[in-house]
Amino acid sequence: MRRIFFVSLLSFSLAGAIYADDHAQPVSILTQNMDAGSDQTYIVAAVLNPSPAFTVADAVDLTAQELLQASNIPQRAAVLAATIAQKKPDIVALEEVSRWEIDLTTPAPATVVYDQLDILLLALAKQNVPYRIVTVNNVNDTTLPGNHVAAVRFTDRNALLVRADLGPPELHFSDVHSHIFDAVFNFGGIPVSSGWISAEVHTGNRHFRLVATHLTSSIPGVPAATEIQVAQAQELIQALRNVTVPVVICGDFNSDANGGNFVDATPTAGLIQKAGYPEVWPLTHSSTNPGLTWPYYLEDLFPPSPFVAPSIPIERIDLFFEKGIQVVGSDLMLAPTGFSPPDASDHAGVIAVFRP
Repeated sequence: MRRIFFVSLLSFSLAGAIYADDHAQPVSILTQNMDAGSDQTYIVAAVLNPSPAFTVADAVDLTAQELLQASNIPQRAAVLAATIAQKKPDIVALEEVSRWEIDLTTPAPATVVYDQLDILLLALAKQNVPYRIVTVNNVNDTTLPGNHVAAVRFTDRNALLVRADLGPPELHFSDVHSHIFDAVFNFGGIPVSSGWISAEVHTGNRHFRLVATHLTSSIPGVPAATEIQVAQAQELIQALRNVTVPVVICGDFNSDANGGNFVDATPTAGLIQKAGYPEVWPLTHSSTNPGLTWPYYLEDLFPPSPFVAPSIPIERIDLFFEKGIQVVGSDLMLAPTGFSPPDASDHAGVIAVFRP
């Protein structure tokens, strides 16, 4: 902790000026997985266990039914926007910012479109706390035919937003890039990519590198998914090896930093820490607070269930890592809906504050 002793009014003024020049204003960053509205578990099951009784086309029909009847994407986005507007983080890093096109076989409207990014930005503007897009990371774009629906198209994206009222010299960006990992998970002949965003964040006369990512999900019984996730983390560490400014890495890593034995018990979170990037949550909380972020509800339940059911979180997979920057604090951001699903996302958001 910096200590400044003041002997006179003059020394107070000078010391204050030096401190203000030496440290920029704190920067608050939210990482939030929006939840696409379906985990595509039906499709995963159909690919892993092909059967005439339950085909991929059947799985596509179920996915469309879940999205249309149970996901409540616009309503969840409105609740999430209201919560973001209350917290007002400077920067928002989003994962699973999905765009769905459901081509129906019934008369107009022939296509139902849910664009989570457009819906969220409009809802934030209605809250009088508008955000603007810094960049969008287009990760996957897949179309599959169904039986009772013509097709379902799924576009997966990450996005980086900044509060619209912020600008130079208070906060601005440079060297903004969108990346796709070389390590791609091939799932039953369907390539499933993951990506990351990098940007230099400038505040006052200081700057740091911000990286926002969403790594490949682990799949029980499919070790190749974990292998790809680890390869992506190694790729990210390698890409940052020559960075000389402070670094903040955030996102959904699909790796339980608590070291549990659940679905996301992968080595990835530990690998990043061993590379010299401490995880922020343990730096800002005692060991009695595990900071669990997932899952706040379960989805993809088979009918006649309502597709979605409340759950108790068991893992910390939404994470911040840092190198060479002062950590001010971190906290979970929850957005209860009061309807089904019970929260705006099955992931808690995490807000961390840094002083460059």
